[in-house]
Amino acid sequence: VLLLFPEFSSADIFDKPLLSLHRHASAEKISRMIELLKTSKRPVPFSIKIFSKDRQSRYLFMKLISLLSSDLHEALCCALMFDITAFISDKSTHLLKIPVGVKNEIKLIDLKDVTYIEADNVYSRVHTGSGAFFSGLSLGVLHNRLPHKYFFRIHRSYIINLEKVEKVIKDGGSVYVRLEESDVNLPVSRNRARVFFERLGLK
Repeated sequence: VLLLFPEFSSADIFDKPLLSLHRHASAEKISRMIELLKTSKRPVPFSIKIFSKDRQSRYLFMKLISLLSSDLHEALCCALMFDITAFISDKSTHLLKIPVGVKNEIKLIDLKDVTYIEADNVYSRVHTGSGAFFSGLSLGVLHNRLPHKYFFRIHRSYIINLEKVEKVIKDGGSVYVRLEESDVNLPVSRNRARVFFERLGLK
């Protein structure tokens, strides 16, 4: 924790409330995570990104666990954090794997296995041939960090793996794409359609 918040003393970190260590925008996200924890019956996994002083992106996997105090009258919140930067990204900040939460484990999904990624509120859901998985990284963060040679944002809510494109469907003025290992037709935004066709060699 001291490595993650070098501007704070150890006394500050262990004596001050968690939210006081974060900027306003980050504190709001942490508050939403804690609220979700209160209504959950199991540990809630999240992956989050922060910037260290050297301006390098660091990815943490944080699991919030609800505990009871010794007198069993007060709920306490325990946060376990794992630095998974070395396992999922390279020096150019491109993601090599996508971290997702599966029960009590951190699963790292190979990019070649990703069919598409869907926005899930401020987080995202990664779809593969074997199922869909929750990721604590937002669609915007994933779009910036995934290699654009293979991944393309067709819509504000979807990123697809171009190597998984099976067919393109035109329905009037609308365009949809069907991917391998999926039976869902995903919409292509009008303002992204031209570049999408170019990427596929259709224009």
